Amino acid sequence: MKRVVLTGLLVMAVAACSGGAAKTPGEKAPPEQALAGGTRVRATIQDAVSSQSNEKGQTLRAIVSDNVNGAHGGVVIPAGSIAKLTIAQLEPGNDQKNPGGQLALTVSSVTVNGAEYPVSAELEPVPFHLEVRTTSTNEAKGGSAARRDVIVSAGTPIVFALTNSLKVSAR
Repeated sequence: MKRVVLTGLLVMAVAACSGGAAKTPGEKAPPEQALAGGTRVRATIQDAVSSQSNEKGQTLRAIVSDNVNGAHGGVVIPAGSIAKLTIAQLEPGNDQKNPGGQLALTVSSVTVNGAEYPVSAELEPVPFHLEVRTTSTNEAKGGSAARRDVIVSAGTPIVFALTNSLKVSAR
């Protein structure tokens, strides 16, 4: 009899200590943490961009620089999280109609604790510089034109503001 009681107690103790125990119907999923629209996120672009080698539609990575806290003070987006950027426009400058070049990036998602969340955000203008290259033209024999390649260096800091709220599952 003692052996049966001890075995029963042992089984109950193992079940109580088990981290993989099934949830009862009354248990709730982990709470969500939220960021309001307008929340600013600082990040650093990890991939260099050039109008000579990149094109519209390609994706880039940026690493979130600082923890982003929610309204209640908890960290919603930890520093080191990855933001995914997409090249929306990338055109070199030229002598005729676009001397300064064009660059537009969009933020499409943020990965938090291994889970990717789509975001809608306004990205502040991304700093870039122009590298001038001379190219030959067919218009006049021996003619040349200056092409100004748009360049964004890896390590360039960016800031974006969420346009909608973002809900992230708490871990």
